[in-house]
Amino acid sequence: MFITSLDSTAVNVALPSLRTELGAGPAQLAWIVDAYTLTLAVLLLLSGALGDRLGRRTLFRAGLLVFGLGSLGCALATGAGELVAVRVAQGCGAAMLAPNALSTLTTAITDPVRRARAIGFWAGIFGLAAAVGPLVGGALIDTLGWRWIFLVNLPVVALALTASVRVPETRGGTGRPLDPFGLALGAVAVFGVTQLLIHGAHYGYGGVTPVVCGALAVGGAVAFVAVERRRPHPVFPLALVRHATFTAATVTAVLAFAILAGFLFVSSLYWQHDRHASALHTGLALLPATLAIAVVSPLSGRLIHVVGARRLLVGSGLLLALGAGILVFAATSDRYLPYAAGYLALGLGFGLINPPITNTAVAGLPPQQAGVASALATTSRQLGNTLGVAVLATVAAGRADGASVDQRPAWIIAAGLGLAIAALNAAVGRRSRR
Repeated sequence: MFITSLDSTAVNVALPSLRTELGAGPAQLAWIVDAYTLTLAVLLLLSGALGDRLGRRTLFRAGLLVFGLGSLGCALATGAGELVAVRVAQGCGAAMLAPNALSTLTTAITDPVRRARAIGFWAGIFGLAAAVGPLVGGALIDTLGWRWIFLVNLPVVALALTASVRVPETRGGTGRPLDPFGLALGAVAVFGVTQLLIHGAHYGYGGVTPVVCGALAVGGAVAFVAVERRRPHPVFPLALVRHATFTAATVTAVLAFAILAGFLFVSSLYWQHDRHASALHTGLALLPATLAIAVVSPLSGRLIHVVGARRLLVGSGLLLALGAGILVFAATSDRYLPYAAGYLALGLGFGLINPPITNTAVAGLPPQQAGVASALATTSRQLGNTLGVAVLATVAAGRADGASVDQRPAWIIAAGLGLAIAALNAAVGRRSRR
């Protein structure tokens, strides 16, 4: 799980190298990141359902093979378009790993104490990968080249395949039918929105492409709602939208991870493109944020029982807004100290926000809906990653002529998203108390 999460963060510090060696334009750079996260988001629910039917260990091992082959394809890519295509394959493998790893833990480990420790360790891996991704990626790129951020996955995949022989096979939930048509319509809508935002930021919103993308987005969304309303077992139970806590948690996940993905993309490009820093020095520059994530993430789950999940979400939103606001002013100078302060505030906000999202997503729901609500919260995080690159990164990265990175519009948007997180959860908290 560490390498699947690492691949969504470490690749950001490789973007300047990809721009130079593969001739990738700003829109292609955005899709090199988004092809992975979008595929992962779309297929999470389907792969979890398939694991319930075909066997979770079987799907996990198949995911390892697909992820390993996708990583090898990324390392061997000779062009930007080819790299985008194999990033899709890599995302397919990652989507098969995440839900089946967690469901295997929860069913194969029967002792409640050991299971709680295992799930806590599993959840902490994501925060750790987000924290060290830029640093590890920077070190690999500076010493061995960008292809090694993908090649390093291969021995880990081989080791996991060997070790997974001893993992027991588990199944469950075979009575619930699949909904591939609903998933396909949702994928069309998200793809349309993503491509519309990326194309519009770089080339403008005139011409045929934005019209086609807009039609895909609107048509896919309308068809998705129409189909899901008639399904007895929809992939997205629309009744969940009526639960304010679930809706707030889902929206919070999208907004928070949009800020995180945009932050990593924009900052990596800025330090290497405009400040001519090496990939390793870029990872070190981001250390106030990544170190804060690594330290605070394990503590956040415990703080839920002390201050409450809703207060944590409000505080996290304010910290994210504060960090982005500091970076708006930092972007007007060449001094590093303001950047460090902004990165630290962002890191604290990111570190605190993840556990309370899952906690509030399932709060107040009946037990039979808790599983799908948790899965949808995870999917929302990946959608946030995708939209964060589509919006913040493309706004900052300049148009197709390869202009320099203008961070300020991205940080202004990020500050607004942080304030929206705080306001939304404060409003839901007041409603819950009433």
